[in-house]
Amino acid sequence: METSELRKLAEGKKAMEINKIYNEDCIEGMKKIPSASIDMVLTDPPYTSPTVHAFGRQKVNRLSDLAIQEFYFAEIKKEWERILKPNAPVLIFCDDIYSAVLIGLFYEWQQKNLVIWDKGRIGMGNPFRKQHELIFYANRGSIELNKTNMSHIPTVIKETPTKEHHGAEKPVKLLMKLIDGLTKENATVLDCFMGSGSTAIACLETKRNYIGFELDKSYYETSQNRISSFSKSDMFGRDAINKRD
Repeated sequence: METSELRKLAEGKKAMEINKIYNEDCIEGMKKIPSASIDMVLTDPPYTSPTVHAFGRQKVNRLSDLAIQEFYFAEIKKEWERILKPNAPVLIFCDDIYSAVLIGLFYEWQQKNLVIWDKGRIGMGNPFRKQHELIFYANRGSIELNKTNMSHIPTVIKETPTKEHHGAEKPVKLLMKLIDGLTKENATVLDCFMGSGSTAIACLETKRNYIGFELDKSYYETSQNRISSFSKSDMFGRDAINKRD
């Protein structure tokens, strides 16, 4: 991100800082982010499908749950359209059912696609046992792939899941591939549902800036600890390289 853009972020209401996770609601928090200042949205929101199977038991939620989430996400989308740069990509983790809601919400955007995250092992379910999640992609404009580290982004990406910090944790390597391919160094990535901080770690690994929001206090604290640990290990790594040099 250019110096002028960094200054623009810093001059937002109540000085919205980059490389920071905020323990607050994302809709309220995004109001402090200046317009056309974000290079990517990468997020894993909570979502509910109407029917959930678990260990042979069936729990049926109201179909209206999807409508409520659609309304909520429509409000989030309004802020994204304000704070995103014109050709900035949006990537949202979702399941087969909720992907249809997202396709409807982003229908007027120029680019839309689905990426399959292949977890490499099957999960629970009856009779179907999934071993994948979906990543919904949308863009109001068009974007050129950052070919520094890859020639393309496949529509099926295989990465082993991790659950060290969060029950729905996403692999940092998976997030890095998406960030690396669709942004350049020093870009700013927004995660409205930061969870345990995996997106922040992926940004630090790829030399990107981040802004995150997480309402859950325990996950927020976990994210702070992870970032602190990463920063310390990164500092020690640089010190070791400097000593060798």
